[in-house]
Amino acid sequence: MLGERPTVRLNQLGFLPDAPKRATLVTEREEPIPFRVLACSGEVLAEGRSQPWRPRPEGSSGLAVHVLDFSALAAVGSGLRVEVGDQRSHPFRVADDVYARLTGDALRFFYLMRSGCAISERRAPGYARPAGHVGRPPNRGDTAVPAWTGPDAKRLYPGWRPAGVFDASGGWYDAGDYGKYVVSGSLPAWQLLMTVELLRRRLGPAGAERAAAPLDECRWQLDWMLRMQVPAGRPLAGMAFHRVHGVEGSPLPGPPHEDPTARVLHRPSTAATLQLAAVAARGARVFASSEPAYAARLLSAARVAFEAAHAHAPLVAPDDEGRFGGGPYADADLDDDAYWAAAELWLTTAESSFLAAVMASPQHDHDVFDPAGFDFDRVAGPARLALALVPSELPDRDRVRDSVLEAAEALIRLQAHQPWGQPYAPAAGWDWGSNGRILNNLVVLATADELAGDRRLRDAVATGMDYLLGRNALGQSYITGYGADHTRQLRTRQFRHALDPALPPPPAGALAGGPNSKHHPGFPSDPRLAGLPPQMCYLDEPTSETTNDVCIRWNAPLVQIATYLDLGA
Repeated sequence: MLGERPTVRLNQLGFLPDAPKRATLVTEREEPIPFRVLACSGEVLAEGRSQPWRPRPEGSSGLAVHVLDFSALAAVGSGLRVEVGDQRSHPFRVADDVYARLTGDALRFFYLMRSGCAISERRAPGYARPAGHVGRPPNRGDTAVPAWTGPDAKRLYPGWRPAGVFDASGGWYDAGDYGKYVVSGSLPAWQLLMTVELLRRRLGPAGAERAAAPLDECRWQLDWMLRMQVPAGRPLAGMAFHRVHGVEGSPLPGPPHEDPTARVLHRPSTAATLQLAAVAARGARVFASSEPAYAARLLSAARVAFEAAHAHAPLVAPDDEGRFGGGPYADADLDDDAYWAAAELWLTTAESSFLAAVMASPQHDHDVFDPAGFDFDRVAGPARLALALVPSELPDRDRVRDSVLEAAEALIRLQAHQPWGQPYAPAAGWDWGSNGRILNNLVVLATADELAGDRRLRDAVATGMDYLLGRNALGQSYITGYGADHTRQLRTRQFRHALDPALPPPPAGALAGGPNSKHHPGFPSDPRLAGLPPQMCYLDEPTSETTNDVCIRWNAPLVQIATYLDLGA
């Protein structure tokens, strides 16, 4: 596949007129090489010489490369290409609205991932389906779900035997399966809430219409998270169930309304409870002006969750290696979850008890930004971003803001050492969902830009997006429907046209997990990836769960960053 793609790798969607414009050339030649930028008519719009990259080969890809910089290109238009000798890049655009369509498509992915919601042909042509998991045969539904029982449940959750059933309907399916997880669903809801606030800050009253769609998606997920909170009078009341999914993997492929597997709830966890508290508190702020009664309900749930998490001994979700119908999303370190919850509750209420919890947290004085990117099990970064960005009387807010700016500077330095432009290069191997982690690092850079108004930070965000859209070792766009050569065979159950012609293909705007060079117990590794450089560990195949799955945690920062870039400087 590598030899079939142009040796000139760049953002196949295109560039903003005032953003950096760079490409990466795969070549064994060691001297600078002339290149040209051509209009669709063949007119030469810009010229330059490549910069050979050292070391050779470059470590993350195993390729010898040059960097081409044509940032001075002033032309606006479509069908442009970079030419080096007899090699031409894929076509691209230069325009102010280059990210406009992506913002909508990336967000629409969440609508298609809704559980318990009939998908409308009008809203999503070609993707209409009945509501999934509402109890209509053969589907057993999420409206009356029992706790998981049996010898494995007894072993993993000693002493937990709740009776009765619970309403766990609604929310978003997490990924290519039909599981729903509070600890994986909290971060994307939080990031869409951040997107709503970004639109409100940048557009003022005029942004209300654009903010309506992400706000609607946030409510769909928040409503489900409230249902995942154990009701009063039940054991562990106020805590949040960790996850709900089948007792075994649902058939693959197959749409959600045809999933026949029995659904069960897994024991509440402290991490899920604290993350519910954090996101509900943020939701209370965001909904306060438009739906004050709903905001009050969210804040009440956040308070109850925070108190319950601290009233019970820590309940850690066991790492069952995905053997019982869904992903474990295990996380034994709870300090960051508590810090996140306290931070969001402080910013919403300004109450001294929550401020005391923030200041006493061991996370508050630490460098919480890992260059490998934050994720569901590392949420001190989101807490710090909120504390830096949201106006408050935090005593050391200047220091907190400086910590975000310092993290952004570190990411710029890291990015400068990557010939592909991504602010991500973990020495211990690229993670499952590396594309989502790259985007979360872009969220740090974008937040720093909002704090400092530094053009270098915005340029770094734009450059990082180039990697996802084609300026990478494999020369493909990881976003479906975007670019001449994009991911097409995502590993999902409901978007599997290649395996079942009755099902639709992946929708435009879905992000593939991306290269993954690590081994994950319980999940199959493809022998074709063994020994490859990290960036090469990706397969655009519908069976590659560890590299080509989808996930709401990856699409949420895609929505946020595409929106940020589309709004302009």
